[in-house]
Amino acid sequence: MHKLQSVKSIINKLMIFLGILLWIIIFFFVIHVYQVNEYNSTERSIDGNTATTEVICDIHPRGLLTDSWEKNDAFPDTIIKAKIYEMTIINSSSNLLEDWSLRININDSCYINNAWNGTVEIHQFSDGKEKEQTLDLRNYNADDIVLDYFMAGQDLLIPLNKGDYIIYHPIKGETGEDPIKSSREFSGEVNSGIIFYSLSGDVDLSSYLMTYYLHKNIFSGVDGLIYLILLPGWFALTFVCGIISGIIVRSEEKLYLQEQQLKDCISLIGKLADAKDTYCEGHSARTAKVAQMIAENMGMDRVDARKVYMAGMVHNVGNHYLPEGLINKTTKLTSDEMDIVKKHTFKGAELVEHFEAMPYAFDAALYHHERVDGSGYPTNKKGDEIPLVAKIIAVADTYDAMSHDRAYRDKYSKEEIREMFIKNSGVLYDSLVVGAFLEILDEIEEL
Repeated sequence: MHKLQSVKSIINKLMIFLGILLWIIIFFFVIHVYQVNEYNSTERSIDGNTATTEVICDIHPRGLLTDSWEKNDAFPDTIIKAKIYEMTIINSSSNLLEDWSLRININDSCYINNAWNGTVEIHQFSDGKEKEQTLDLRNYNADDIVLDYFMAGQDLLIPLNKGDYIIYHPIKGETGEDPIKSSREFSGEVNSGIIFYSLSGDVDLSSYLMTYYLHKNIFSGVDGLIYLILLPGWFALTFVCGIISGIIVRSEEKLYLQEQQLKDCISLIGKLADAKDTYCEGHSARTAKVAQMIAENMGMDRVDARKVYMAGMVHNVGNHYLPEGLINKTTKLTSDEMDIVKKHTFKGAELVEHFEAMPYAFDAALYHHERVDGSGYPTNKKGDEIPLVAKIIAVADTYDAMSHDRAYRDKYSKEEIREMFIKNSGVLYDSLVVGAFLEILDEIEEL
């Protein structure tokens, strides 16, 4: 698989992973939203006997000097006493408290006179019958009252007896008493007042029931914060991955195109090198492949082994300058003809000398006919004077020549080839290269 395909495959897997991750996040987020909605829709309540720090309700006399007084014009020869009772609601939870109401059971005979800031739903029981009416005691029309009541001067007095009850409904809205923000981010406290009259001046308001709802934001708390980070984080990660993937793919496509262009050029050079020899079709490509296999078996990494392959493809490019009749001659070459043939190494080296993409090409073209004992050409180098790439290609080149028919002979058998290389190891050919070659000879023969 080409690297471009591998990159695209990795990117596709990454996108699949991100897609699965999104569905997992959404799945658990939906569960989280459901749980929050369940939490928000649960009606809660506290009474005078409830011990909780979440929400506190306290009904008590306000206790200021002007918050109690006497009234002597309600009944003949009877004084009744007034007192302001304060209802304090404290939201100590971390959530918004809303839709609350407070039911106060009446245990003593008394009269309700006023209340602020909300409305009061009053329930009177008389002779087994109930009268019910919700009033704004700060702003009412006496003619509209259906409850039992009477006026004492300018004061409205609605009688309440044991068993009766009232329900206080707070004002809704940002400036009112409902909802109540959390004390962790705001004051978290509201105070409302009710005026009661009684003979003693004290009214037992200890029996009450407050109902309310707590509203949790889906992104509040640790769980909510996780999703607040995860969801934008996923989109940010996907966006970044998309941009990076696009850049990588475009870069790889560009590299792939350049590599293909280089491959096509190398292939063309190899075909030109083999074109004049009717017995050498495909010789350069086969030599290059065998040389690459030898290089890899000697421990070269894939990059260097690939460079050896490219050098093998162009090692014989100088043959293009030789006369066709000379290359395909079936009889022994004369001394002058051999001198001409030897020049193909110089010609090839001149052609590839400045090939920056193929750093081994020059050595391969010039020295692939050198022999370790110094009997080769064109410079009679020997031993370590010969570049390693030339030593590798010399073995691969000789193997391909021996394993194919020529105009003047038939191809050699595998055993004959093996014996020849063993015999000439360390003499004509580098012993390390020959050893690496013989180790993979069976694998090479299957190509």
